[in-house]
Amino acid sequence: MDVEAFGNGRSKRDAKHLAAANIMRKLRKIPGLSHLGTDGTDNGEDNLNISSVADELTNMNRDMLKELRDYCVRHDMPLPVIEIVQQSGSPNAPEFVACCSVASIKRYGKSDKKKDARQRAAIEMLCVISNDLDEVTSDNQVVSTKKPNITDLDSSQEDAENERRRKFKTYRELTDAGGDENFSVKLCDRHNYFKSYYPHLKEAAFKEINSDSYISSKDKLMAVLEALKLKPRITTLQAKSWEPLLQIELNCEYDCVFVGLESKIYEEFIEYFRIMLV
Repeated sequence: MDVEAFGNGRSKRDAKHLAAANIMRKLRKIPGLSHLGTDGTDNGEDNLNISSVADELTNMNRDMLKELRDYCVRHDMPLPVIEIVQQSGSPNAPEFVACCSVASIKRYGKSDKKKDARQRAAIEMLCVISNDLDEVTSDNQVVSTKKPNITDLDSSQEDAENERRRKFKTYRELTDAGGDENFSVKLCDRHNYFKSYYPHLKEAAFKEINSDSYISSKDKLMAVLEALKLKPRITTLQAKSWEPLLQIELNCEYDCVFVGLESKIYEEFIEYFRIMLV
């Protein structure tokens, strides 16, 4: 019926089983086939939802964390981040909740063991990202005996694929990094950037930092930034306090953003340069 689903696994058998589970989930969304169960009977329950798939894969003792990482690498997606976000229950009956994040997508797993909670979160995420293309088109899927237009079908699948990849490249687009890898920036890298700054500009900045001729710390900071040839962008953020909450962002090669109360942020920024420029 022109319906396709995909499965990802470390063996042919695992991939086929997951593909079969996914095709059943799609078929049940087609009008007239919502009664189908795991054995073709009307059981009124969706036994092949993500939760049941997670139960099956967890019982198979597969390393879903590794499979999720492999899948993200193969499909040019950001690597997943998995952590335990909640612990409850008694010492004899603990309950752990793990959170798995890929880009802006988050999924959770719950178990009485940390390892199983992480595995279930990874399974939930893998089901979501591997079926993202299916979810885009399944809601509008209808059964038809008319032969589909191959050109239109390819075009719609391409649009859906572009939409799917857009979700995972948002960060790259925002940073104008194109398709290149985005690496974390260490504090020492930012320190070395200011440490290796133009010597004559550093000298002028320290002259302003050590000066006592300024009435306010704001005037001193503006003088320091002017000496360093850095242009700040100051914005006021929403806050519950009566005192304004400011954000100061510098236009330089490294992200340098300070957020704080108006009475403290200028002095803290001056101390930041006193340390980083050395």
